[in-house]
Amino acid sequence: MLFLLAMGCGEAEPSLVIGHGVAGGFIPYEDGQEAGILSAPQGGFGVPVRAQTTGLYCGDEETPNAPVAVLLETWIDGEVSASFLNDTAVIYCQEDGTGLVWDLVVGFSKDDYGSSNLVDLDGVTVDLVVEATDEDGVTVGSEVTIQILVQ
Repeated sequence: MLFLLAMGCGEAEPSLVIGHGVAGGFIPYEDGQEAGILSAPQGGFGVPVRAQTTGLYCGDEETPNAPVAVLLETWIDGEVSASFLNDTAVIYCQEDGTGLVWDLVVGFSKDDYGSSNLVDLDGVTVDLVVEATDEDGVTVGSEVTIQILVQ
């Protein structure tokens, strides 16, 4: 059964939805939604995200997950604030046939938004761009516009 589920991740038309969640959950971000920030593993701060995919290879019967390279970009006022390639991400096949990538953070420029001036981001509208490439070279991406909430 796992083999059929894993194969389903790579057989559909490629798509990617940006969202958030905990454990195995996934909630898509909606344009205009508020989102908080936290420390990013690549350094600095950013918005935690998950990517739900279809059409990307996410494993086989023996290993129901697969490596995936994920480009994470934050755009503010039409310009890139930060860009980071996470080439150690993993895509996990879900029971519904989709793939799910978690532990991603779309960051902000460390020079412009260090810990001392994070409050400058409160209320700022940003575009989060996430692009994933599986081990077969299939690439899919998406973007969502959110409003930053600094608490």
